[in-house]
Amino acid sequence: MKLLVTGNRGFIGSHIYDYFNSNDVVGFDLNDSLPDQNYDVIIHMAARGLIRKSIEMPLQYFEDDLSLVIKLLELARKHDSLFIFPTSGSTAEPTNPYSLSKKHAEEWIRLYGTLYGLKYYTLRFFNIYGEGARKGAVYLFTKAALHGEKAVVYGDGTHVRDFLYVGDIPRTIDNMIKNNFPKGEYEFGSGIGTSVNELISKVEKVVNKKIDRKNEDYILKEAEELIARNSVVRNPTSLETGITRVAEFIKKDID
Repeated sequence: MKLLVTGNRGFIGSHIYDYFNSNDVVGFDLNDSLPDQNYDVIIHMAARGLIRKSIEMPLQYFEDDLSLVIKLLELARKHDSLFIFPTSGSTAEPTNPYSLSKKHAEEWIRLYGTLYGLKYYTLRFFNIYGEGARKGAVYLFTKAALHGEKAVVYGDGTHVRDFLYVGDIPRTIDNMIKNNFPKGEYEFGSGIGTSVNELISKVEKVVNKKIDRKNEDYILKEAEELIARNSVVRNPTSLETGITRVAEFIKKDID
């Protein structure tokens, strides 16, 4: 089985690339030359992903997000490849170029499925964390605890999110491919809701240090609760185990 993994030098893409590296895997990232080969599976993780930057740089986000998706869809159509693409809950009400590109990409993928019989899996990611990430609540709170930094909490910390360890993604994709899941959209989350306040308590317990916190108003409007209701991830890694691995990564990263 030959795979193309885009974004192979990024956070999630690198974990997927490393997991499948025993197979015939080709990596591609932004600014690389796209190899025109016959792939059984295209796992497209490469993208610009910062919401605030997308507001400053809408054209670049169009070119590196939506335009690249269509180029890869054409490659998948040419070689009859399975196309795998991540999206997020922000596509429900796009408020910036990043989320709008994701929403339009979903529509293009469905259209290719209808017009050309493209087989695809659209993966709706919730809050992904783990080794290699240098942003996100789990990383920032764990880093603050380890280094005695002040952690910023937006709102009162009661909003609830679903946190999924990054290592659960490639093994779930592997399971989907091997078991020939039907084309469509799939949720990737733990299925467990954790408030920001609860997350801070878990980090403090794992690291055995208190977190100095500062509450600030939301920068952008945030949903009160986002939890995967029908996740395809089985036996997700516990949040405590994931936090422990993140703490180990941060210690090595600083050293």
